[in-house]
Amino acid sequence: MGLHASVDEAQKDSGRRMKGWGRARHKAHMFIKRRHVPSRRSFLKTLGVGSALLPLLQYEEAFGACAAVPGPKRMFIMAWSLGMLGGGDTWATTGDNWVLPTQMASLAPYRQDLLLLDGLDYDFLKDMPGSGERTGFAAFPGMLTGAFYQVLSSATSSDLAGGISIDQYVGLRLQASGYPGLVSLNLAVQPHSGGLLSWRSPGQAVIPDQNPAHVYATLFGSAPSSPPPDKVLAMRKSVLDYVAGDLNRFVTKVGGTDDRARVAAHLQNIRDIEQALAQQMAQTLPSTTCTAPVPDPSVVATANVYFEKVAQIQVDLAVAALAADATRVVVLQLGDPLDLNVILTSLGYTAGGPNASDANTGDVNGIYHLAKTDGPDKVKVDTWFMNQVAYVLGSLKGVSDGAGTMLDNTAFVAMNSMRTGAGKETVGVPAIMAGSCGGYFKTGRSLSLTNTPNNGVLVALGNAMGIPTVTFGETRYGGELTVLKG
Repeated sequence: MGLHASVDEAQKDSGRRMKGWGRARHKAHMFIKRRHVPSRRSFLKTLGVGSALLPLLQYEEAFGACAAVPGPKRMFIMAWSLGMLGGGDTWATTGDNWVLPTQMASLAPYRQDLLLLDGLDYDFLKDMPGSGERTGFAAFPGMLTGAFYQVLSSATSSDLAGGISIDQYVGLRLQASGYPGLVSLNLAVQPHSGGLLSWRSPGQAVIPDQNPAHVYATLFGSAPSSPPPDKVLAMRKSVLDYVAGDLNRFVTKVGGTDDRARVAAHLQNIRDIEQALAQQMAQTLPSTTCTAPVPDPSVVATANVYFEKVAQIQVDLAVAALAADATRVVVLQLGDPLDLNVILTSLGYTAGGPNASDANTGDVNGIYHLAKTDGPDKVKVDTWFMNQVAYVLGSLKGVSDGAGTMLDNTAFVAMNSMRTGAGKETVGVPAIMAGSCGGYFKTGRSLSLTNTPNNGVLVALGNAMGIPTVTFGETRYGGELTVLKG
């Protein structure tokens, strides 16, 4: 009853507001003449439609304005451990005709969007005072802060960052300037042993959300229910169908074919996410008992055998959040510094191998052991992670944004806590950047760096996002890595 009442009221309210369309159009032209573009959120609120459709309707075209108004700048950071190299694989070559190695082949379609870096140094870990673990296992609290730790210990899970991380720095300043969305969307997939990336202030960690159902509720208002999900999902589909019909009637009057296609594509994307979550909740964990386990999303999200599936769902949710302008900053952490029992089942590895309960070695089929042996299996693992990067890039590139795509307006960075899993080196660490962030970065290049603290990349991210930044983290490591701009 309440749902139908709210839908009916929304329809009436939308009709009333449409009567004032002529006045709104005139005001919009005045905004554009003054180079002020109304926010998508406020515009769609005026029409009485939901925030899930924020990025899709090209209201600038409806106003008769320029169709090439760019979308907002965004930042997407993805990180994992145990190196991007190992097992004899190599990094991309440099020069005008640079070549991707075999394990990075999935990135080839995005060659002109890439900015590959080989040679970042985590100097903060080497130079900070005190005693404690200084291998790549301890790098997580400083990868996005570039600062000496508040606490450095022999147990990396006890380390505390000594500064704010770049995601929080950018997100908080965007909010201070009037942006109404989330400071950041911090996601993770099975961070079992600690080691966190994002910090609001020294010692104050931002805990990433590893439960896709909860992430969905945060972004879209309610989590898919289980059991039974069918009634809830059918209700959501009904609402989405209603909004789609309402918007299609709207764009028939003031929009065009492109607008209708974008609305339909975005609605389908939301339904795809809901469907994936429903399937995830409907699955049950393997059990040796005769009692059927309760389909609990939080249990599935933390089960080693679902690492890959949850990773993809988290990416889908992150891209949807950016597209809906629910946030402009995303951090996705895949695993934790050790990944002792993370099993990549799509590669043929199975859980339950020897040493699964050993806190120092983990399952022999887990990523940690495969990285430590430094053989062909590590190359397979590296290839899998590169495929995930390619999935993110493809997802971002699949969303139109102004005259280009969302990838064009995004600064994407894939980072690792070490160069190789066997060596645990914190110098010469490779990274993958993609997207020009509205033309700030010069992409289509592969760079070899020497004596380059990662702080320079953090400074560049702040500046690319429109937040004037001179240094970040420890000032001794200097300013922006200007070579990223060409």
